[in-house]
Amino acid sequence: MNAMVLAAGFGTRMKPLTDHLPKALLPIHGKPLIEMILNQLQSQGFDKIAVNAHYHAGKIKTFIEQFACRRQLELYYSYEPMILDTGGGIKKMLSFFPTDTPILIHNVDIISAFDLRQIMDHHLFHQADATLVLHSNPTNRPLVFDTDFRLLGRPDDAQYPSSRHYGFCGIQVVQPRLFLSEKEQKFYSIDLYIEAAHRNHKIIGYPIEGVYWRDIGRPEDLQEAEKDILNGLYRPVDITS
Repeated sequence: MNAMVLAAGFGTRMKPLTDHLPKALLPIHGKPLIEMILNQLQSQGFDKIAVNAHYHAGKIKTFIEQFACRRQLELYYSYEPMILDTGGGIKKMLSFFPTDTPILIHNVDIISAFDLRQIMDHHLFHQADATLVLHSNPTNRPLVFDTDFRLLGRPDDAQYPSSRHYGFCGIQVVQPRLFLSEKEQKFYSIDLYIEAAHRNHKIIGYPIEGVYWRDIGRPEDLQEAEKDILNGLYRPVDITS
């Protein structure tokens, strides 16, 4: 199975920790964030993975090269001289993959106990163009879905009856054709999904409740994740090198 890890962000909310280190390499319980995600992906059957980078890109490239040497894994590096935002970063990495198979995309600052294979299976079963993993926690940027979990838009541009508001978990599955049809090189993936949904593409949500998930966006989130591991709330996948 194919996957991407989005790791090109500046990590602004993590300063000063990210002054000299990309967010992807910040450690939790002795392991960099990106290593935890790659371990989870590989353990669940994802064997062809691309990672993008911009901020402190050389350090991410070195890590990826060393990681790939230790594992039976096709691991690709996508450098962005100018940051392309989430959609542009995904589109650039499509050259590593077949154009007719789905790709799971994982933000580097998300840790979870999700079975990522189930998300892929859900996407395939519903023959979706994109499947977004959702949470019901309060968020400043909710997405609106109908009762069948078809994406409608944002609350400020989509006032629909019988709608549900959810937050995006930073994990998704997409069909490459959705991004290949986009003419712009720099754009946000969520904007593409909303536009595609308005054109009757099948953009669906996959709500997750009762499964561990944390957004590592601030320094205190690193500390909370450490506590979660010590308290047994979250157990990172550990693959022996």
